[in-house]
Amino acid sequence: MQGRDTTATDTTATDTTATRGTEMTTRRPHRSRRAMIAALAAALTLVPASWARGETLTWAQVKARAAARSPAAVEAKQGARAARAEAAGAGRWPRTNPVLTGGVDLGAPFGHPEDRAFSVGIEQELDVFGVAATAARAGQQKVAVAELEGAVVQLDGLAEAAEAFIELERAQRVLAVWTELDRVFERIAVGTAAASRAGERSDLDAILASAESAGATTELAGAKAELARAQARLGVLIAAADPSSLRVAEEPVRPPDARGRDTLVAAALRRRPEVRLFRARLGEAEARRAFAARAALPEPTLGFGVETEREGREAALASPEGASGARRERARLQITLSVPLPFFDRNQAERARALADASSAGEQGAIAARQISAAVTRAKSAVDASWEALARWQAVAPRLDEAQAMVEEGYAAGQVDLFDTLASAERVARARVQILEARAAYLKARAALSRALGEEP
Repeated sequence: MQGRDTTATDTTATDTTATRGTEMTTRRPHRSRRAMIAALAAALTLVPASWARGETLTWAQVKARAAARSPAAVEAKQGARAARAEAAGAGRWPRTNPVLTGGVDLGAPFGHPEDRAFSVGIEQELDVFGVAATAARAGQQKVAVAELEGAVVQLDGLAEAAEAFIELERAQRVLAVWTELDRVFERIAVGTAAASRAGERSDLDAILASAESAGATTELAGAKAELARAQARLGVLIAAADPSSLRVAEEPVRPPDARGRDTLVAAALRRRPEVRLFRARLGEAEARRAFAARAALPEPTLGFGVETEREGREAALASPEGASGARRERARLQITLSVPLPFFDRNQAERARALADASSAGEQGAIAARQISAAVTRAKSAVDASWEALARWQAVAPRLDEAQAMVEEGYAAGQVDLFDTLASAERVARARVQILEARAAYLKARAALSRALGEEP
């Protein structure tokens, strides 16, 4: 494969035959064997690979960015912003605009042709039943619901970010294991092929070594794809400009919460925003019902106006000149009050919908309490089980170091042949990968328990 070190050869200090049994009896380590041992030591220790470049983020940094930039955070902010904007004008007074009135009475054709009447006024609907105040309370309840819905979405977003962070950390370390092991296997395959051409090993050994190297390369390709998926997922959640450059720092593993199930359930019922959300939805539905009932009441309208009237008279019969009669003008101040007929069948649909929503919110609140209890129980069990599995792997981890040393010493002394060395190295690498899997499972279980408790991971 291009770009890889293929200069290692399997040369011997003494005359040997190209058989595996002769290889096992050789006591002096070869130069290629010493190189393989050094590479094997690097492969079996979780040293970050040389590709690890770019910005390395801690969980605190990832959480801060996810809280500000994730799709869930944006959705939460937009919902609360829209509710506040709607509530800002819900309680304003007057609820309806004033009405300017005016008119001209020309008199003709039924009255005197010179009769004139002019009127101008203003009318305003009165809020005698406090509809505006009720609308303001309903708007504030809607804002409270939107804020709690945003808190739920925000917690879900942080839980998703925590899972993505854990997945990326695991993918990084798994890739480091397979990268180093692939380098070792390829170097051994190249050395075995060179020894086969020199007559020191059989062609079968070279073919099998190449097959082992190809298998390690396949595992490496899968680890790279998994890393790319983890980077892309976290990149979306924190709005990273270049997800392929994302790296995360290793977080310490803390022991599980020592509190019992009942204590955790009680804490979750106090802290989870879903409990307060259903209470707020109940209050918002009752506020909407009150608003619909108030809005159905007839609102009186008060008006003020001025009317000017000019009345013409017939010509005076006693006037020798035949002059027309005198004109009379007068102005009047008008005050009007109009009240609609009290038909109370208005807003029936709105009131029925509000009553149904209130009933549903009350039922959902009771269901949510049971769901929270079940979620806490399930998450607590997962944490305890994954912690037990991780503890067993952590007890095995030092023995893996011993196994690594035994493989190195056995191969150097000629007591372990090539393919047993490859198999042992792969087993140790897979065991280390399983340790990483157990670690990730425990961290995910802790994050799920934090979400069940209503806490940030």
